Amino acid sequence: MAEQGEKPARLGKVVQQASVVFADAEITAVLAEDGYVYAALPHLCRALGLDTESQHERIEEQSALAKGLWQFPLVQGRGRQLGTTWCLRADLVPTKRMKSEKKARIDFYQDQVADVLGRLFGAMPTQAPTTEVSLASQNPVFAEGLAVARMALDQAQQALGLAEETNQDVKALKSAYDARITALEARLLPRSQLTEEQAEYISDLVKQAAIALAHKLGGGNFFGTVYGQLYRTFNVTSYKLLTQAQYPKAVAWLEKLKRSYES
Repeated sequence: MAEQGEKPARLGKVVQQASVVFADAEITAVLAEDGYVYAALPHLCRALGLDTESQHERIEEQSALAKGLWQFPLVQGRGRQLGTTWCLRADLVPTKRMKSEKKARIDFYQDQVADVLGRLFGAMPTQAPTTEVSLASQNPVFAEGLAVARMALDQAQQALGLAEETNQDVKALKSAYDARITALEARLLPRSQLTEEQAEYISDLVKQAAIALAHKLGGGNFFGTVYGQLYRTFNVTSYKLLTQAQYPKAVAWLEKLKRSYES
């Protein structure tokens, strides 16, 4: 029973309870039967460096905020009852006049925490209940699966961002890997030399690349230049010493070189 002068308690019904770590702080939240998400006021205040009791009083003084302040029976561990805890609707983060460094953290919470907690339950806290919320209220198994799926999606998006950031590193590693594979193939794959027809085709491609380079530069003899590049690339002293394993790669390399001179 409420004491004299004390406002009557506002008790809400919990559809689902969950916890999330946001900005290095653990926050317990509930999805209520009205479709909104509420965060434990003590957790919010602790994360923001605010005094819970004074913030409770400040919220009660503002009717718009007071409407979003409810008590919910929270549980801990394997269903152990914690008693009722004051919880504030997730989109109504407590505020206070303070130094800029703390104000920046509050502004961040006001911008982001509602969305994060809403995703945790598969619902946006500032909207009316969606079909997903209705299903969640009817089926706790669905609600739990939905919350897990939402968190997995967020983790996948974070992983994708990290993958994009390391894209250049991946390309560099692939290039080094290809070079090592080429060297290993030269050692391990069959080392039988080219047939006369294959050697003649390689020689013809060298000539085509050299002529293309001469046209591009306005004249000159570049047969030696192309042969030299071929020998250094495949670690041979003559095109006739290329192996059967190297032949298709040498053909592809010379054709690519010729196209680059023609462009």
